[in-house]
Amino acid sequence: MKINCMEITEISSVEKIAATLRRAIFEGYFLPGEQLKGVALSKSMGVSRGSVREALRILTTEGLVAHLPNKGASVRMLSLEEIDDIFLTRHILEIRAAQSIPTASDEFKQALVDSIKEYEAVAYVDDPVTIATAHINFHKAFVGLTGSLKLAELEESLMRDLQVIIACIENDRDDLHNEIANHKKLTEMVLNGDETAAVNWVDGYIPNGKEFVIEHILSLKNKPRLGR
Repeated sequence: MKINCMEITEISSVEKIAATLRRAIFEGYFLPGEQLKGVALSKSMGVSRGSVREALRILTTEGLVAHLPNKGASVRMLSLEEIDDIFLTRHILEIRAAQSIPTASDEFKQALVDSIKEYEAVAYVDDPVTIATAHINFHKAFVGLTGSLKLAELEESLMRDLQVIIACIENDRDDLHNEIANHKKLTEMVLNGDETAAVNWVDGYIPNGKEFVIEHILSLKNKPRLGR
């Protein structure tokens, strides 16, 4: 049986197959924890099983797919312990970013302004991949206020671990404009040099974000698997 939204033609590279699967994951066609069966995918997409395997390897290196012994490939599902660790680390990083406001350079502040403009622009785009990427870029730019490339890259890596969940949330939510407005408030705090307000923002945002992610993951367990 062909899966219409997964049909592709004239595939000339593994990268194109990976791109198709990546978008299917981000758009919720395959949900976290769902098995990705090579035979079914190759038939649906009209490509070889070998090409599908190579594409899944690419997505594995990106943190989107996990391989379990005797179970094959599946969309990566973070454990509650992993989520705790990610948000604990993000909280430390973003508090440090807020505390860096008084000494942050104009260059790094401008990068934050550019990132919120990017986030605002995608509010009108029906594309969870683009929205999730803009969200990640904002938080990377925020941590970039510390002046540490390593810390900014760590923040991006942590956000990438959450990218499937972020995309699923962005795809389902109906309050994206409110979420962007909240991030815009943080940007204004940075530009106004209000370190205390920014610290308070982080202290509220990170725990709420963690709770939201956990609730969404639990809800996915009862959600129909469209990819089957």
